[in-house]
Amino acid sequence: MIRRFLFILTLSFAAAPAAASPLWTFCVASALGTKDIWITSLFPAEANRERLEQELKALLERQGHPRIVAQCPRPTEDKVSAVNAQTTAEEFNRKLGSVLHGVPAREFPPR
Repeated sequence: MIRRFLFILTLSFAAAPAAASPLWTFCVASALGTKDIWITSLFPAEANRERLEQELKALLERQGHPRIVAQCPRPTEDKVSAVNAQTTAEEFNRKLGSVLHGVPAREFPPR
């Protein structure tokens, strides 16, 4: 009886799906009509980009920055790819002469 219980228990663990890998992203925001660009740290995120973009826009507007446009790439399981995209965004904006600002992880994304 105990062996049968252990066998069933073992099968239930084997059949359980593996935990999903976290999805990674970052966000970029700009103040229209200025050279100010904000780039967040990389963070684990859900797939709802629109909500993230609205929250970053609201955060920066509360800090007194008007006319914010925020964009977040689609979250990906490939953390290295997300880091490379973030680095490319920083380099691209530096080449354009933008003034880059970091967004502290304690401020965004909201927890």
